[in-house]
Amino acid sequence: MRFGLAARLALADMRHDAGLFASVALTVTAVLAPLLVLLGLKTGVVEHLVGALRADPATREVVLRGHVPLAAEWFAAMRARPDVAFVVPRMRQLAQPVDVGMAASPTRGTNADFVVSAPGDPVLGTQAGGIGEGSVVVSQRLAQLGGFKIGDDVTVWAVRRATSGNQRIDAPARVAGIAPATATQNAVVYGPLAMAAALEAFQERDSGRVAGGQPAGGQAAGAHVFPSFRLYARDITDVAGLQRDLLAQGMEVRTEVGRIGWTLAIDRNLTALFAVLTACGGAGVAVTLAVSLWGNVARKRRALSLLRLLGLPARALVVFPLVQGGLVAGGGSLLAAGVALAVGGMINAAYGVAYLEGSELCVIAPVHILVTVCGAIVLALLASLAAVRPVLRIAPSEGMREA
Repeated sequence: MRFGLAARLALADMRHDAGLFASVALTVTAVLAPLLVLLGLKTGVVEHLVGALRADPATREVVLRGHVPLAAEWFAAMRARPDVAFVVPRMRQLAQPVDVGMAASPTRGTNADFVVSAPGDPVLGTQAGGIGEGSVVVSQRLAQLGGFKIGDDVTVWAVRRATSGNQRIDAPARVAGIAPATATQNAVVYGPLAMAAALEAFQERDSGRVAGGQPAGGQAAGAHVFPSFRLYARDITDVAGLQRDLLAQGMEVRTEVGRIGWTLAIDRNLTALFAVLTACGGAGVAVTLAVSLWGNVARKRRALSLLRLLGLPARALVVFPLVQGGLVAGGGSLLAAGVALAVGGMINAAYGVAYLEGSELCVIAPVHILVTVCGAIVLALLASLAAVRPVLRIAPSEGMREA
């Protein structure tokens, strides 16, 4: 009950000296608003850079330089790694060229490259789910050249030269999807591993992997040794580790680890810089509040001593500076959030489209505002401790002597 009375008296005192407390709150706003805008700019720029890296599958790709014989066991081991999102074999360069034509016109086809794929392929996105036994995904370029649509029955064939004349192997398939434009600008057919193994074995004149002119299915894929791979890390932070492990296996690989490291370094450096600025701003707010609250207690010392004389204990008077400090900091931080949101909106309207391709240049999330308000209140309560000791030392007799 006495603590509630002290809190109400603190509020009444704030109303009486509204101009003084408003100036202190504006000081808090002047410190916190620029920090929130800087945090929004840092968040917007870094999120755009990191988001662009994560959205581009090429950033997470690990490309093998040269050729290395890779068996099915190696691919199974890589798929089991938690830092690998997708891995499939890559065909030999001479075996990649194929022809794709409508099943109704088996002699008229469009030249294309065959790329091994499977569900989960980052390049194809949701379209990769359609790849399976007897189903392929074609690139937009190939779809335009061949007039292919989803659901069309097509034939994928390869031709090899022999002394008795050209020989051909056919692989019937159905178009399960059209690859997004970001996948490739070339004519490409994405198909399952079994089909790729059979086509490559045929190109190498390994008739044991071909049955009746048709792909031999999973048996061919399991026994085949591929020269390379298509490998994508689960996250951009996993690329460096994969590169180290593959180099340790004697493989020369190419990655975007330099660009990834540069972007993450920017994030770390900006975070450290913002932490220093926040510490300086927080120290300034704490000193301002401490001095203001201590001065207010000094000016109201006689009134507070009279409250002691009327029976209000010293521990109840402690609430006096705590309530005032918390309210001033809370009001100032909320006003700072409003100012920062307004400034951030103007920055996004003026520069977001021009510099970040439509993304927001200044991103102030609700959690940023919540942390700012709560942090300011906690900081104010700590600063109020500077005025607690003078309050505890006020004696009831001081008011009587002055009276």
